[in-house]
Amino acid sequence: MVRKKRDTSAKRESILDAAIDAFIEFGFEKTSMDLIAERANSSKRTVYNHFSNKELLIEEAFNRFLRGAFESKNIEYDPGKSIEEQLSDFADTKMTLTEDSRQLGLMRVTLCAFITHPQMAERAVLFSDSQEDGLVKWLKEATLDGRLKVDNPELAAESFWSLFAGTFFWPPIIRGPVEREKGEEFKAEFIQLFLARYGSE
Repeated sequence: MVRKKRDTSAKRESILDAAIDAFIEFGFEKTSMDLIAERANSSKRTVYNHFSNKELLIEEAFNRFLRGAFESKNIEYDPGKSIEEQLSDFADTKMTLTEDSRQLGLMRVTLCAFITHPQMAERAVLFSDSQEDGLVKWLKEATLDGRLKVDNPELAAESFWSLFAGTFFWPPIIRGPVEREKGEEFKAEFIQLFLARYGSE
């Protein structure tokens, strides 16, 4: 009889979730593998079987966050919707990142860890650079459709995200999320600035 291989993905995710909660509550430096094992209702050996140290845990937590962030940007170009509406959908993916208190807590503790462990920050940047930005593909299609004038989609996408990061990413990490009404005002302004540069008319 062939023994069925045990699926360990659920346990791995459980350990990762427990680690995130511990990091947020106690900070990276004060969180031990023992504490993570306790929070995950697992043995220390089981935790080590999945992650050899807490540095790998926080890196994987951050990478999972990044993967989710990039996946949310995979928005298909829709010729039947206005450019403003579609750009608004992309903007919302950035705006909602720091509206979730758990994600915001993870960003805070991760950035603190990266400051004291620059090698982790370097690996995080490499991982981020390896991800595909759905806005680049969208900009190419909108340009082919004659609704935008974008010669360098990669540069244009970076410019778009930079507009929003300065208001909806870095400041919220320090002082909390932007109020939704004020955020909508900023979003409309940033989109108009972007279209002033790349609009077809």
